[in-house]
Amino acid sequence: MNDASHGDRTTAPGAVRRRGFLVGSAGLAGAVLLPGVTAAEAAAAPAGASLKVASGGRARAAVLWWGGGSAEFAATELRDYLHRITGARLPLRRVADPGAARPEGVTGLVALHAGTGGGTGIPGARLADAGRELAGAPEDSFTLLGDDTCVLLTGQGDRAPLYAVYALLERAGVRFFAPAFPAYEGHHEYVPKARALSLPAVRLTDRPGSQLRRQYAEEGFSHTAKSLPPLLDWMAKNRLNTFVFPTDYLGLGVTTYDGVRDVLVREAGKRGLRVETGGHGYDSFLPKAGHPQFYESGGPLFDIYNPEALDAYVAKVLAFLRERPEITVFDCWPPDVGAFQKPILDRYGSPANAESVVVNELVRVLRRELPGVRVERIAYASTVQPPDPEYASDPEVIVDFAAYSRNYDGHLGDPATGANVPFAKALRAWRTTHRGPLAMYEYYRRYRWRSLPVHPLATLAGDVGFEAGLGIDGYGMYSEPGDWITYEHVQSLFAALAWDSTLDAGAFLDGYLRARFGADAAAATGRYYDLTRFDPDTHGPAVLATHYTQARAALREAAGQASGAAARTLLDRLTRNLDIALADMRIGLAPAGSAELDTARQEYRALVHRNRFNGVCLPNMQAWWRWNGPQGQAPYDDARIRQAVVDTYASPAAGFGNPGLLVLEPAGDSVALDVEVQDVDFTGHTVHWSATAPEGVLVEPAGGTLAVRGTWGGIQRVAVRATADAASGRQRITLDFRLADGTRLVPAEVTVGVG
Repeated sequence: MNDASHGDRTTAPGAVRRRGFLVGSAGLAGAVLLPGVTAAEAAAAPAGASLKVASGGRARAAVLWWGGGSAEFAATELRDYLHRITGARLPLRRVADPGAARPEGVTGLVALHAGTGGGTGIPGARLADAGRELAGAPEDSFTLLGDDTCVLLTGQGDRAPLYAVYALLERAGVRFFAPAFPAYEGHHEYVPKARALSLPAVRLTDRPGSQLRRQYAEEGFSHTAKSLPPLLDWMAKNRLNTFVFPTDYLGLGVTTYDGVRDVLVREAGKRGLRVETGGHGYDSFLPKAGHPQFYESGGPLFDIYNPEALDAYVAKVLAFLRERPEITVFDCWPPDVGAFQKPILDRYGSPANAESVVVNELVRVLRRELPGVRVERIAYASTVQPPDPEYASDPEVIVDFAAYSRNYDGHLGDPATGANVPFAKALRAWRTTHRGPLAMYEYYRRYRWRSLPVHPLATLAGDVGFEAGLGIDGYGMYSEPGDWITYEHVQSLFAALAWDSTLDAGAFLDGYLRARFGADAAAATGRYYDLTRFDPDTHGPAVLATHYTQARAALREAAGQASGAAARTLLDRLTRNLDIALADMRIGLAPAGSAELDTARQEYRALVHRNRFNGVCLPNMQAWWRWNGPQGQAPYDDARIRQAVVDTYASPAAGFGNPGLLVLEPAGDSVALDVEVQDVDFTGHTVHWSATAPEGVLVEPAGGTLAVRGTWGGIQRVAVRATADAASGRQRITLDFRLADGTRLVPAEVTVGVG
């Protein structure tokens, strides 16, 4: 749909509707017009005195709520944030079902009511007004209606009360920058302080521009049971509505839905967020090892044309979904392979046709057995073109369009960006031929970019504008907590555009820079974003190194202009990321086979490991390849490497050895090895370490104790040498780590080459 018609009724024509970062983060000053309230909104609001929330640190109003979905949680959030702002704890009360007065589509509501005494309720006239505001509005639309006696916060569907609460808090000056990951050290959001708070009369209704607004865990290197609550919290605050976690990424048993299911169900449930799973790989449900009779065609796909094989796959998925009633969307994607096997193509003519056979059969069965679950297919790689008419997708199928090999120096609909033209053509073809929902799977943060600072903000805005014009129904991109700070504004802008495709991205960035770094540092940080807009897949290391060097200088300038711990923390993290990026570029610039290249790889590895828990980089497979080089690469589906990364992010602390490769001569001089320990959860730890070396290799000392806190890691230098009778070849030193209470952490390995 084109959401241009979903205008904010209280915003003047041509004004920027989005609430997020259009103003600075100055604290409340007791004024009637609060930070975050535009002049147009104030003019449209009903006349009258403000509702007094608190004065002198004492409560002057009560928080009321009724209903299901997010209503109770939303009321608690409103009470708790108002307490953080004013120091006053407002009474929290559940009210009776409004009954016939409740507007159609409303499943819950929250209200601020003047006075702290009992007997308060929601005025019937206010509920009727909300009904008029929300008439015909799509799911997730919300409204804020209030005067000096009562502010009503409600909307269409389970998430709307929570969205409305966060919109009210933003009008009070609160800013929701990022999830509360440990690396932020509490600087993930801004909450003003004011012992006196009054809310001016308000009349604001906002509607989403797309149905599906998603966040994907994708490969899930750094997503853990501890990182999911803050991520889902940020999603709700930024009006996303669906979280996607793979059933079993690559079928390795490392990143699995069931591994996080309990916390996901709990945290998504209280916010009313949808849960989606599935992903690449029919074989996750019908593995070849267990069902060889269904793989006679010899390839990665089961024999789709075999009715018994297709029925077996569908039955497995159905059983999985029956046992997990929280799932609302299932991603029925084929394996992530370059080609389907010939017998399948001979039968169906194209990969897209073959995929339709599987998807449509699953839809047919679920429509009868589990009608509340939607099925999604992916338009990606060999299936990026739509199927032939006789194989058209069922209209209930969601199509996720993934332009994997596109260019990010220009938006998807720009005819001057040649690499994107075929994708734009394919997207138009899908929109023309598919009668159901069509959504975008975006790559504005890519694993293959190795956490490089890539901020294609203009491209992102151009993409959404082009796609909204085609009537796209949803947007989604993946994230990793491990490098969220690097992509903080990309994530914020994407969420904002998913809600409102008409957003002025330039104004949004300007407001973000002022709110996040202060007015004095806004220009310098703006240059940083401009200098890091380039697609690293289309620009060589020399060009990127030049821009990254200039971007680092811009951050240094901003650091001298910024004030406040939050701005300094963010600038420190972004500078660390640029140091890693420049080390990455030195690998690309070093001559093949040179000592310079070996040094660059060691430097890069050390920087990635030292900063892997600081929110700016992720030691994923592509980073692993970068520091090991072609001779030391492990396969992409190496479960052991992936599991080690996942386990370290789930640990309170972690350690490693630097460098990762030592070359020793029998009876030769000792070589230095640094044992380094880090604080993963930023709570501070004392870590004991010990080294176990192969016979003939000596580590002195072979153990020690290090204290770590936050970004301050601990380092102990040890000497490693080989005795005269040490065996030649490559072996490993194992570094074991444990906390003071005996908790064992993830061990690390250092390769030793003798001879």
